[in-house]
Amino acid sequence: MEELRLTINMLPKGAWNNDFSKTLSKKDWDKLRTFALKRAKGKCEICGYETDDLDAHEEWDFDIKNKTQTLKYIKAICSHCHGVKHFKNSVRLGFGEEAQKHFLKVNNCSEMQFASHLNKALLEYEERNKVFRWKIVADLEKFGGKDIDIKQNDIPLIKNPYENVDWDKLSYSETKTLFDIKRNDNLIGAPKVVSIEVNNYQGTIQIKSLFTDKIEWYLDGEKIQTKYHTAGLFTTKLKVKDLTGNQLNFKLIGIGGETISKIFELLSQEVL
Repeated sequence: MEELRLTINMLPKGAWNNDFSKTLSKKDWDKLRTFALKRAKGKCEICGYETDDLDAHEEWDFDIKNKTQTLKYIKAICSHCHGVKHFKNSVRLGFGEEAQKHFLKVNNCSEMQFASHLNKALLEYEERNKVFRWKIVADLEKFGGKDIDIKQNDIPLIKNPYENVDWDKLSYSETKTLFDIKRNDNLIGAPKVVSIEVNNYQGTIQIKSLFTDKIEWYLDGEKIQTKYHTAGLFTTKLKVKDLTGNQLNFKLIGIGGETISKIFELLSQEVL
């Protein structure tokens, strides 16, 4: 098959918050966006559709061995081509069929060729998801961004002490081995952990618990955050971005007592 004019580009999970539209200030991103729009002169740089409502799309090359994502270009494209670029999201929003039709039209190809290209994109996506952190590489001067500083996402890796716990099958006796539980002298039990989910792509720890009035987070023994709750299931999330420390843990506090977690280790990106 000849080289496609319009391709599907799935960002791996570790790169979801690395695009310049999120990491740069609005002023700096507008410089890059305006540069692309002026070059396009109101015409989609992929399919040629004329409109005054073009999107600035970042396309990246990924190097799994070196864990780098290098900016390939920033193109001004129409919403139809943008929907194909982010095909997985278009499917999620219910526009998958429209995106497929646009792909076939722009590339003048068959449904079999589309299926082959989509399968390749999905395989690349899964392979790239093995990398939790990507280093951003870009020569922004080529895209109208002279003197703009590139900001790397400083997110440590979280070593989860509860990684292999099956929360749906956890017995009370097993719970006592996983947490330091301190009960008050009343009929209400200490806070109960329902689940713990660590997302090492985005650097978050989500806690769900019952009988909890508040949660306190500690980094190397120092309290860094407190969140309060009133009643029912308590769902809370901590972001570890920009945290500088090694040992993280939480304490759930309720009228029935306290539940204290084991240590979550924070590892530098160099170990990834």
